Amino acid sequence: MRKTTLILLLCLSGLVHAQTDLSGRIYANPNIMPAEMEKDMALLEHKIDSMRKNGYAEFEQKKGRKPTAEEKAEIEEKMKEARKMMESLKKAITTRVEVEFKDKQNIVMRMKMHVDDNALKLAGVPWIKRKALKAATAIAPSAEKAKYIQKGNLIIVQDEEEPDTLRLSDDGKYIYGKIDKKQKFKLTRTK
Repeated sequence: MRKTTLILLLCLSGLVHAQTDLSGRIYANPNIMPAEMEKDMALLEHKIDSMRKNGYAEFEQKKGRKPTAEEKAEIEEKMKEARKMMESLKKAITTRVEVEFKDKQNIVMRMKMHVDDNALKLAGVPWIKRKALKAATAIAPSAEKAKYIQKGNLIIVQDEEEPDTLRLSDDGKYIYGKIDKKQKFKLTRTK
């Protein structure tokens, strides 16, 4: 009886992990940047706090005394401006990513970046850099077709230059990938 139950369980687990036909499915994320930006913002917040401490220490070293309330307010205003700049940068660039499975071996990956000139301006980015960034995003390819192989939950996109591996969640609702070693993204099934 135990042997029969074990064989039955093994067969059922094989069916659960059987490959799903992804044809026609679309996975997307309207902005893959916020999660990574939050990590970067936490690091910048830490740097701002250390800048504050260093600012007070430098002031005391230069002047030989503690800052007055007015001088403290000046230092705090600089920190407030730095935070405002960080928030503007967070809103300045959005990146939409979409993956569409055309059939059992063809995939189309789309990426659309949007640069908010006003947010960059508020963040203190010079005009020439803003224009260069907008020009670079305008000429970047927005869609790429490729072949893929599915091995269980892994989707291996066969690109001659850079093969890419995506991971399908067990329930099929999400796809996980990486832009580079640090930046990961998550796409949600929309179709």
